[in-house]
Amino acid sequence: MRAFWLKSLPLLLLLAANPVLGGDRYKPDWQSLATHQNPEWLIDGKFGIYAHWGVYSVPAHVSEWYGRLMHDRQDPRSAYDFHIKTFGPLDRFGYKDFISLFRAEKFNADEWSDLIQQSGARYAGIAVIHHDGFALWQSKVNRWNSAEMGPKRDLYGELVKALRARGLKIVATEHHMRTFNWYLPPDRKSRDELRQAGVDLFDPKYADFYWNEYTSKKSDFIDQWKAKIQELIDTYRPDVLWFDGGDYTSPEVGGAVLGALAHYYNHAAERRVEVEVLNKFAGRKFNFPREFGILTFEEGRDRPDLVDRPWIDDQRIGHNAWGYVEGLKIKTPAEIVRGFVDRVSRGGGLLLSLSPKADGEIPEDQKIVLREMGQWLKVNGEAIYGSRAWDVHAEGSTEKLTYTDQNGSRRWRFDGCTPEDIRFTVKGRTLYAIALGWPANGELTIKTLAKGNAHLPGIAAVTLVGSSTPVKWSETEQGLIVRLPAEKPCKYAYTLKITPKPLSR
Repeated sequence: MRAFWLKSLPLLLLLAANPVLGGDRYKPDWQSLATHQNPEWLIDGKFGIYAHWGVYSVPAHVSEWYGRLMHDRQDPRSAYDFHIKTFGPLDRFGYKDFISLFRAEKFNADEWSDLIQQSGARYAGIAVIHHDGFALWQSKVNRWNSAEMGPKRDLYGELVKALRARGLKIVATEHHMRTFNWYLPPDRKSRDELRQAGVDLFDPKYADFYWNEYTSKKSDFIDQWKAKIQELIDTYRPDVLWFDGGDYTSPEVGGAVLGALAHYYNHAAERRVEVEVLNKFAGRKFNFPREFGILTFEEGRDRPDLVDRPWIDDQRIGHNAWGYVEGLKIKTPAEIVRGFVDRVSRGGGLLLSLSPKADGEIPEDQKIVLREMGQWLKVNGEAIYGSRAWDVHAEGSTEKLTYTDQNGSRRWRFDGCTPEDIRFTVKGRTLYAIALGWPANGELTIKTLAKGNAHLPGIAAVTLVGSSTPVKWSETEQGLIVRLPAEKPCKYAYTLKITPKPLSR
């Protein structure tokens, strides 16, 4: 007996230290799920990339909501008229008919992954299923998927393999909860007209694609939604799951959602892998209870200056759509980099969405943004990766960085930054001050670090990250004054590494 216990001791100690190995640690209720700890790798990594890419990239018109807008003649963006003029009447060419035109013939997972790695992102993936319900993975529970139709390829699977080969973590973003009734125009009259015209939205043969109250039941849709999510988790093991805005907590859907999330956490715990769910603020409230997951804000919408928990902004690379559309206007590298720095200084991160073309090509202007981001992080990464927010996150006006949109939501913008806008991060005792511009006179004044400030009692050294040229500096009552060298070490934002004096004993 004694020998048995001695042999069993290592296993018992392992089970005691890792109770998840002894059974399901997380139960399908919010109280249990909220005990999940945010993984340090995600908080440290700061930067992720995904892509809005799918069947909606084929028409490349208005936005990734084309599948809905093409059925709504009242919508002012005129997708309905565009569709009839370009592709023909709805009863002859429905949204499902775009699937055969979505071929992804130029998609190369290795090329995508090389570019993503060059950008400095620490995790990446794609929107695996959007509101249109077409999945970009090989599915056994959903016939409407890229391995069976269109490209005839497991697009997500190829990308996951290539990303992991480069040491990157994986994200899957899910937008499918909105699919039920999503394709239908909002008014009953328009729906009746489409039914009478024989539009395929109302054909029972396509009920499991167009999911709506005329051809299916919401309960069946929710069952399918859960099956798809669990298949995605089991097959591809994403490190991060992100859910678009929708109803995830009502009695009608709550059981399926809780079951899927508990499955995700437990599946990872069994493999001893740290994963996380991003909890989106969907306009009026978060998808899930606020204490759950890592908080996420769409383009910073209604995000306060400071958030008391780890958070991430998801942001589109374009100005006028998330998916690729003709004439897509791309944000500048300067705006992306400076906005990223601001987010990190406030304790957040960035999940940037690309907009590839239907053939799988990432347009050159988007590639430039990623390469520029990567070049900046090569120089300044020490002030970003693994850093934390300091006592003071920002110097300079926040008001000029925010505006109110047409819906009354507070938004952020970073196209008006100057050298007076300085952001702080900290790693251990080392402080980093990042100026969001280069002063014309070569002299930078950091008022927060004026002589006698309460935050940093004394400074031992100041260096310009990425430069081998020593800088001259002095602590004055006006601030820390730094004379910068003539040559810039990078573009867009410039990092001073500030070493404090040793603590007195």
